[in-house]
Amino acid sequence: MFDACGGCERRGTAGEVFDWCAHCELSLCPGCLQRGCCGSVPADSGRGAPRELPEPPPAEREPLPEDFGGRCCTHARAVACSCAFHWVCVRHGDLHVGTHD
Repeated sequence: MFDACGGCERRGTAGEVFDWCAHCELSLCPGCLQRGCCGSVPADSGRGAPRELPEPPPAEREPLPEDFGGRCCTHARAVACSCAFHWVCVRHGDLHVGTHD
């Protein structure tokens, strides 16, 4: 499979690998890399930049509802405890409803 330049649309020869822009990831031949793209002359080389999507932001803990009435949400699981109800939830943490004996 031959690479094609996104600037001049030239197809590469066998074994020729084009560089790519670090910002828009447009594949560029050496000539187009020098002419630049994305407002940068020459274009920033993408060879040192990973071609991966950024990591998603970490999930934040949801605030506990005002009146949870026992189980906070569908993610909560019951755990054996001496209180009336003990729920363990990945979003809201441990919930003890009632009193311990």
